[in-house]
Amino acid sequence: MSAIVNKEAEFFDLHFTDSVKEINASGSLIIAYDGVLNTETISKLETEIESKIIELSVPKAALKKIFFICVESLQNMLIHGHRDLNGSQHNYFLVYKKGTQIIIATANLISNSAIEKVNGDLNTINTFADPADLKAYYINHLEKNELSEKGGAGLGFITIAMKSGNKLNYKFDKISDLHSLFKIEAAVNIE
Repeated sequence: MSAIVNKEAEFFDLHFTDSVKEINASGSLIIAYDGVLNTETISKLETEIESKIIELSVPKAALKKIFFICVESLQNMLIHGHRDLNGSQHNYFLVYKKGTQIIIATANLISNSAIEKVNGDLNTINTFADPADLKAYYINHLEKNELSEKGGAGLGFITIAMKSGNKLNYKFDKISDLHSLFKIEAAVNIE
């Protein structure tokens, strides 16, 4: 394993641990997953997410939003998360309650060359104050039907923002000259 691969794995492990500590200090951790993502893992996480959110007695409308965002976020990480030089994906998934919100936080590896586009897309999504304007943007984006090299039409972030009803919080933490950690959070109001 190269030094870069070790550096990336260590960076993600440290970031995950720090994120869990921060959540436990200011909120209530519901689910924490740090490991390999595949369709089987996502299926197991979906079951766990549903049961844990139901235990919190979250209103049905909020429950549906949370579940949708969790599934979409996990699929986005699996499909669009970059791989290190060894072919490994680094990512983590957190769901926590803070105040009157459930927050879904994901982090995955991103190529530094992709940051400008992702940052621009998310900045654009966050400019919409009116849900109707965001929906119009989604429809316009859908009609263009432009597919990425991984088969996506770039609708994932838009649908997450639409379901959340809140601005998406995100950041990029540089790991190396090739990769960064990309963390995004979507909050759903439960009251």
